[in-house]
Amino acid sequence: MVWSLATVSRRRRLAHDAASSRASWARRLAAAVAVITYNVVGAGDIYSTIYAIEVGAGAEANPVIRAMMEHGGDGWVLGKLALQAVITFMVLWFPHWIVLGFFSIATFGNAYVVYNNLAIAGVF
Repeated sequence: MVWSLATVSRRRRLAHDAASSRASWARRLAAAVAVITYNVVGAGDIYSTIYAIEVGAGAEANPVIRAMMEHGGDGWVLGKLALQAVITFMVLWFPHWIVLGFFSIATFGNAYVVYNNLAIAGVF
């Protein structure tokens, strides 16, 4: 979608900026650590959501995920993992410090959600 909205020169500049970011070993390492952390937190989010719902302590607050749960059954897990894979690829493709900064903040927010799910379920 982004590719269809950008001009040829903007797409070239984006590809050049992404390649420049990937050329830095420090950015590649930071991106690898960030996406590993993100995927561990994402797995924790899936687990904590399932656990909190199974013990009857909570319900899914995200309306998109809730709709996936209602209409897709257990397939929502595959949908969430697929989304995580796309986001992982995007961060590894463009490991700019700004992208990594916002991504890390979002991962921290998701870690709080995991903590909250487990707290609601009585684990903490």
